Amino acid sequence: MKKLYVLFLGCVLSTVSISQNPTYQQKLYYTCKVWGFVKYFHSNVSVCGVNWDSVLIHCLPLVKSAVTKNDFNDALDTMMNGAGPMALAATPACDTLPPALKRDLNVNWISDTSIFRHDIITILDTINNNFRPHTECWVQNNSYTNSYNGFLVFPYDSLMINANTYSSFLDEWHRIMLLYKTWNIINYFNPYNYLHNIPWDSTLYNNVLMFDNATNDYSLYIALRKVASDNNDAHTEGLTYDGNQWFPYGNGYSYELVLKYIPNKYVVVQSGISSIHRGDEIISVNGLTTQQWEDSLRPFVSAGDTSVFRRAIAQYMLCGSFNASAKMSIRDSAGIIQNLTVPRTTLYYSNWFYTYYPNDTLANVQWKYWSNCNIGYVNVGEMQDTGTAVANMYSTLQSSSAIIFDIRNYPVSSAIWDLVNYMYANQTTYATYSQPDVTYPGTVYWDSIYAGYNGNTGAYKGKVIILFNEQTQSAAENCCMILSATSKNVVKIGSQTAGTDGNVTWFRLSDYIQTGFTTLDWRYPNGDSTERRGIIPDSICYPTSAGIRAGRDEVLEKALQVAGCPLAVQNIEKPQRNILVFPNPSNGLFTIKSPVASGQSSVEVYNMLGQQVYSQYTLPNTQYQIDISNQPTGIYFYRVISENGNLIGAGKLIIVR
Repeated sequence: MKKLYVLFLGCVLSTVSISQNPTYQQKLYYTCKVWGFVKYFHSNVSVCGVNWDSVLIHCLPLVKSAVTKNDFNDALDTMMNGAGPMALAATPACDTLPPALKRDLNVNWISDTSIFRHDIITILDTINNNFRPHTECWVQNNSYTNSYNGFLVFPYDSLMINANTYSSFLDEWHRIMLLYKTWNIINYFNPYNYLHNIPWDSTLYNNVLMFDNATNDYSLYIALRKVASDNNDAHTEGLTYDGNQWFPYGNGYSYELVLKYIPNKYVVVQSGISSIHRGDEIISVNGLTTQQWEDSLRPFVSAGDTSVFRRAIAQYMLCGSFNASAKMSIRDSAGIIQNLTVPRTTLYYSNWFYTYYPNDTLANVQWKYWSNCNIGYVNVGEMQDTGTAVANMYSTLQSSSAIIFDIRNYPVSSAIWDLVNYMYANQTTYATYSQPDVTYPGTVYWDSIYAGYNGNTGAYKGKVIILFNEQTQSAAENCCMILSATSKNVVKIGSQTAGTDGNVTWFRLSDYIQTGFTTLDWRYPNGDSTERRGIIPDSICYPTSAGIRAGRDEVLEKALQVAGCPLAVQNIEKPQRNILVFPNPSNGLFTIKSPVASGQSSVEVYNMLGQQVYSQYTLPNTQYQIDISNQPTGIYFYRVISENGNLIGAGKLIIVR
């Protein structure tokens, strides 16, 4: 007896005989793929010659009631009959795109005889063989619209349904339609699908029943967040919300606290609560340790790298209902753990969360010149584009020995791009990117972006120092890239950025529910991507609890030291490189030995995608064994970090078997 093996994540999810009846989960999974494929590739449906949403709503009950494989194919046949005949192409196919440009165009599934009858396969093949790129009604580039509504716009898919799902909850068929629309938009137009931890097909299969079984607005929203989390995109996290609900729970209120993750702990960096002070460490909130908060929320947070994930957790663990008394344990400056009961009184989205800046004296400064050291400072988050202001600034800073660009923020204008044009010696390609081809779903095309102009005699000759951290996201990461290419004398200081660069697209599922994704695959000129990796510093530097208590900006202090201008601040210990790793290569068991590492040092290991695969935050001694034998053969990168966040050493680990 022949059997069908349905594979997801390299694991067998189900094994069913051809003669067996398909499950409802399998039927919904394949119906979504068929419906989405016909939507974008059928000559009549792709130009909105038929109300394709209405066809789906009509056919979903038939799909559910289908018992046998033959019944299911009858339901699919009814659905495709609603599309009408596929127009036969008048021109021969001429697809010369390399595989790298059509990573999201996988149509091998249409030939699966274990689920589809031959007549259904013939219809799908006919659609596929006769498709030619053309203008579609479902998706357009934003240049066709009059206002900025995202990089791509979906005229008939945002709003997907005009309903308040809180007061008038959707029926089963419309809930499923919301998932189908969302999944297919990302399936065909997200250029980063190839970076998913979980294959996008598996996301559909694993979550389709969550939408089907949702009983209220909150459970529907949580189902969407579960799907969105698999997109591994910090932009998706910020764009996914429900105006009737707050994540993770409650009514969107918080403590008057701002937290920041530094190695090993979440630390208070701003407080409006008299019993909690800057530099205090959060041990637990409402009975959950910070690690338990991470573990419980991880399946619902869309974050490509660990830095932006912890940035989100630093906010989410504080959220809840208004004035609800919540228990919190902290470790104070004396190392004493205190148990407090604190009411939530501040709205999550209030300005409280945006009042923290590492150096309060520079928080509102656009730029500064320290004449005693001949050093410039530019705060990109405050730099305004006001006529000749950029030219005047550059005339002052042009002869400085170093300029520190602080991008632990988000640019408020295009001034930084105007400034770098003065700094480049010649026109330079500083990035390349791919974007979705809306005339050919599932494919992308490449372009390059330039800065500067040829023959610039006033190019900057000093050192460029860039400061960044987990707050550095999207356009801010783009700033890091463009500044990194201004000269060969660039030093990047701080910690991993958010790892999500490129213009965004968003769309609304209902009156109050929305999601979105990063729509440009942004890369360095050599092809290296920053997505989910972020900008990697040359010198890793975190604040410390002691520094936060003292109101110091230790990352800026490090930059001033590199620039040769300590300005009366305490120097930070230089990174030590005396680390021995053995055996290397190995089968995954490595010993790291360093006489300068202490019990408060930490070690982190990352794979080639920048994903953290191992961490140990309290080393038992100066010689420690790392076990990453569960990882595949390849090259990995380790970092040993001191208690105050400085890099002790870094290097490669090679697994061979």
